[in-house]
Amino acid sequence: MQAVVRQTSAITQTFKTFLLAGIAVSAFPGVVLAAEDTVASDEPVVLEPIVITARKVKEKLRDAPLAVTAKTRDTLDIEKTDTLADVAKTAPNVMAFNANGMSFIIRGVGSQSMQGLNTETGVGLFADEVYLGRPDAAPVYLDDLERVEVVRGAQASLYGRNTIGGAVNLVAREPGEVLSTEVKASVGNDGSRRLRGAIDVPVGDSGWFTRTFLSFNRQPDGIDNLSTGQSDLNQDAISGRVTVLGDVGDNTSLKFTLDGERVKDDSMGGWAPVALAFNHQSNLDFPGEQTDVRGGGTVRLDHDFDRMYIRSITAYRKFTEDMILDGDFGSGPYNPGGGVFALQQGRDQNQWQFTQEFRLTSDTFSDPQPGDIGWNAGLFYMYENFDGYEFFELASVDRSQVSRNALDGTSKTYAVFGGFNYRITDALSLQGGGRITREDKSGTVEILSPSGTNFYGTPQSGKASLSTTNISPEIGVSYALDDNALLYGRISRGFKSGGIAQFFNADGSVNVYDPETSLNFEAGVKTSFLNDKVSMELNVFHTDWKDMQSNVFISDFQRVTANAASATSKGAEVALAAAVTDELRIGASYGFLQSKFDDFVYTYFSAGAGSNVTVDFSGNDVPIAPKHSASLTLDWDRKLDNGMALSASGIYSYRSSYAFDSVGTYRQAPTHLVDASLGLGYGNWQAKLWVKNLLDEEYLSNYFLFTGADYGIAAKGRSFGVSLSHKW
Repeated sequence: MQAVVRQTSAITQTFKTFLLAGIAVSAFPGVVLAAEDTVASDEPVVLEPIVITARKVKEKLRDAPLAVTAKTRDTLDIEKTDTLADVAKTAPNVMAFNANGMSFIIRGVGSQSMQGLNTETGVGLFADEVYLGRPDAAPVYLDDLERVEVVRGAQASLYGRNTIGGAVNLVAREPGEVLSTEVKASVGNDGSRRLRGAIDVPVGDSGWFTRTFLSFNRQPDGIDNLSTGQSDLNQDAISGRVTVLGDVGDNTSLKFTLDGERVKDDSMGGWAPVALAFNHQSNLDFPGEQTDVRGGGTVRLDHDFDRMYIRSITAYRKFTEDMILDGDFGSGPYNPGGGVFALQQGRDQNQWQFTQEFRLTSDTFSDPQPGDIGWNAGLFYMYENFDGYEFFELASVDRSQVSRNALDGTSKTYAVFGGFNYRITDALSLQGGGRITREDKSGTVEILSPSGTNFYGTPQSGKASLSTTNISPEIGVSYALDDNALLYGRISRGFKSGGIAQFFNADGSVNVYDPETSLNFEAGVKTSFLNDKVSMELNVFHTDWKDMQSNVFISDFQRVTANAASATSKGAEVALAAAVTDELRIGASYGFLQSKFDDFVYTYFSAGAGSNVTVDFSGNDVPIAPKHSASLTLDWDRKLDNGMALSASGIYSYRSSYAFDSVGTYRQAPTHLVDASLGLGYGNWQAKLWVKNLLDEEYLSNYFLFTGADYGIAAKGRSFGVSLSHKW
């Protein structure tokens, strides 16, 4: 009953919030007009087209025959999109979840059931077209981006690596052609601080341009520690990017990028029994900290032939992490079977990767003439090295003596991919393509216990290797009803790598898990009407998912990665955008999703029980896959004839209840998140008041089932502040 009251109250609050926003937008301009005239405009009111590169070519969003949510530079600023979690708020059937690093779950498909080292993403994350091989390699803070694209559904012919659930493309801003500088500072009520700056510098008249960006962030965790009396410990981050762009010959250009991010977190970890977590409290008594360093360099070379162009992308990236935190999630000692002791836990990991991609694309790929074929083709290579360990141990044991499970592994990936776009008539087009992937992986796994406590079992070591060849085709058709309406349908196969976990199976063998595959059906329509004032996208989908990778606990401290036999994900999505006036834009989205395990039974030998134990998750919901997702956005901007400008924005994001793990006994309650801002600009100056989580919604950002008890980390409550920016 309390949950019903809480949900009803949240809905009522949300309705009131947007009602007040509507009144403000309607009434406030009237007050301004009474004081002075606004700048009149004879331009027709239309939605500006969004240009994307989700299919590796520039094309309008409404012309691309696939489901994409795109956020431009202006939208990212208006919505105060600071993190990857913010990206997911307004995309239907999209979730961002922080398990081992931030990863996306699209239509229920991702890596949300995977915990441990060497975990790969199910939704490919690409930074300037470079594949980021691990969730931990994803940036904590989003800065200086030109665009973010969320591509929903498996992609078989566009990308060189894992995209079984879709892809998220982070597109950084490129250097400008004139000398310019911009600075932005933000201060929040919770002690948060953020300072960002960028400068574009042309290199004389050489045709070369540079852009340098720096960002400093301080973000308190918002959690009171009852055990130590400390509160709001800080996460400090510094990140930057340097880009050099220019011509190296006729029709040939080169772009070099160097970027990095260092994040140091002094919090105790934030984990607490769920009742405490909802109060933004913990009772951790073991000192914790975490330091992550990520970054790399990229060289992109482009050459434009008469009727095609080639692109080469060479990249090196590296990620390191050192983390330690309270192992029993509380101030009291862990007490199994009458034993009394306090615990510590953590991990240390190092990953680096080298990738090389070549793409050859015809200049007619996105829009061939009737009877012609546009095409693209690509080669992809990736070498990856990983070594790290996780540990669980008595709090009194020195770090060098902790019990640990360790993994040292390498992988090589080779892929050939490509597609075609055959324009049969002016209206009808046929698309197709695919990817052939070969992967070779090897690794050494060890259980070590210098302390002799054997938390992960008896010390042992083993080696394993895995080789996989996969063929993932896709075929699609699109039909233009007129210049403003596109129908499309697509069938594709998705693929995600198998791997070697840092675990041992109950029989003592190294834990090797198989690849995931999927068969995807999708159909949709994109249209605009009322003279391009309103746009709508609608699609339906069905995914049959095989061998989904998921963790199964075989003791309090031991888990393995298993493959669920099958799961199904199906649903629908709709997105609307409207230019109500030349000052007011609104958007809305809704996603419906049914994502369940069809067959997931796992049997293992339990030393504690002295016999085989079978767990059956068949029929359970796939984790982090809410049935309903919805959003509403509002953006109002009024220019005044005195050089000033007023702006206001609001975002409402809803997610229905969902499970955090395959067991599904604990579910997140429905969440209603509201963000808003009010800005005033003059010339190159802008000041903005902002608030995030206006309703102070209580929910968990992470969850863990430990020894039969529910533990979580509270998401941030209401925060508000002011930002000030200037451009020269």
